[in-house]
Amino acid sequence: MHFKGLDLNLIVILDALLDEQSVTRAAERVHVSQPAVSAALAKLRQHTGDEILEKVGREFVLTPRAQAMIKPVKELLIQIESTILSGAEFDPTLTERTYKIAMSSYSAEVLMAGLVEKITKSYPGISCIIEEISSETLSRVETGSIDCAITFQQTKLINPSSSIEEFSYTHVFSDEWVLVAASNNDHVTENMTYEEFCALPYIETRLARILSSFVESTLDHQSCRPRPNLSVPSFELAITCVMNSDCVAVVPALLVDDHLRQFVKTIKPPFEIPAIGEFLVWHSRSDADPGHIWFRELILGVARESQLQIRPRYS
Repeated sequence: MHFKGLDLNLIVILDALLDEQSVTRAAERVHVSQPAVSAALAKLRQHTGDEILEKVGREFVLTPRAQAMIKPVKELLIQIESTILSGAEFDPTLTERTYKIAMSSYSAEVLMAGLVEKITKSYPGISCIIEEISSETLSRVETGSIDCAITFQQTKLINPSSSIEEFSYTHVFSDEWVLVAASNNDHVTENMTYEEFCALPYIETRLARILSSFVESTLDHQSCRPRPNLSVPSFELAITCVMNSDCVAVVPALLVDDHLRQFVKTIKPPFEIPAIGEFLVWHSRSDADPGHIWFRELILGVARESQLQIRPRYS
């Protein structure tokens, strides 16, 4: 391998080629001409002794060697960026920066109002891109596609191969589960048994339509469980459906605000389920990045100011 003459620009283009698997798309991504990317690919082939892209039929695909380079190359670029930023001054009132964060609609409902208010009032150059939590979230944190995520500690329910233990993380807020029903639903009482609960029409929540929520995973391990009459992709939608039906659902307590309490009743679920703990997760390479530190503290500050802690929410 020939390292002499290998510069950072070639690594940036290599990263784009590995992601896009196309000279044309890579050129568009890094905002240079197609001939410039073709020339860079020729140099990369010389340095690596590998074709990187090879034609199979009518399409170009990555060589096995190139596929093995995807993660290390991305990690290298992220580490370089992190190293440079770690020694830089960061003033959020003057800096323009976009943060990408993944969270459930539940976490967004709890946190985003306070976060948006702070950003729009005090930090005009700061913007956020919010994406829904998914089975790929922690992988996207690892590759640097997103800056951080807010998720629960039992992430193996979403993706058995992922764990927040592999990342840097800190607790953001806690909550508890409540069984929610329409205010005039006489079948739901404080002393309701688990068997009576299983007999009621039930709304299950599967995040992003396919991911099992912690509630559903817990019920799946019971000797019996209610048969879902309806499956919805968010707890907020489950509450809306409960308000106008005889159905019940189990949702986070913080979603049942004072406005909703005139339409629904809440009781402690008639089965054991651990409290909710939401965690902010990021890659350790961002530990010392001043801008990343500021954003993490902003999120934690919003949570503290909102006094988000587990407390009785039954009515």
